[in-house]
Amino acid sequence: MKKRTIFIWDIHWCYKELKLLIKKLEIKEGDRVFFTWDYINKWPDSFKVIKYFYKNREQFSWVLGNHDKSFLDKVGQWDDLSKKHSKLLAKMQKHPKIFDFFRKLPYYIEEDNFLLLHAGLNPKKSLKKHTKSEISSIRIVNKEPWYNFYKWDKKVIYGHWAMQWVHIGKNVIWLDSGCCYWGYLSAYVLETWELIQQWSLDQYEKIDYTHINPAFF
Repeated sequence: MKKRTIFIWDIHWCYKELKLLIKKLEIKEGDRVFFTWDYINKWPDSFKVIKYFYKNREQFSWVLGNHDKSFLDKVGQWDDLSKKHSKLLAKMQKHPKIFDFFRKLPYYIEEDNFLLLHAGLNPKKSLKKHTKSEISSIRIVNKEPWYNFYKWDKKVIYGHWAMQWVHIGKNVIWLDSGCCYWGYLSAYVLETWELIQQWSLDQYEKIDYTHINPAFF
């Protein structure tokens, strides 16, 4: 079986769905698995997700998202942390190797045939001139979606924008299919164009689906 390059989108705290999706993928030795993160939020399984990635760090690669950045920015400022995030930080501090690993994760991964990041780009700026906040949070440039202006040759793989649902275009791929909103956790195989999904087991957060562009279903 040929080695595969697999991308998995915004997990947040959906640990059970992640394990089910990994089982469906039947990951073999040599397969490379990339994640666009948001791995954490205010729910208790966030630490399970991070611990699982740490255990599989030799085969998995990932970039930090806006929720992850927000959490890390507030570390050391207990008054600014929510009750759930305070509990997550307490767990992280009991596992310093995992916490240190998490804090040092990159905000983008660039390879010959793709650029992996969480949110997007300002196409008028070089990659290295982007801030961490831009890469992990950007959606709009000049009052339009950033990808409307994207003309680079390299394919960008990102998530973050659940309201856009799923789109596989010429030079952008996003598959934040809203698992935490009772949608799907999605995986995409670059070599075969396969889309593998796991339906959410619960509605962890509410979302107004009337605002989702029907063109993306």
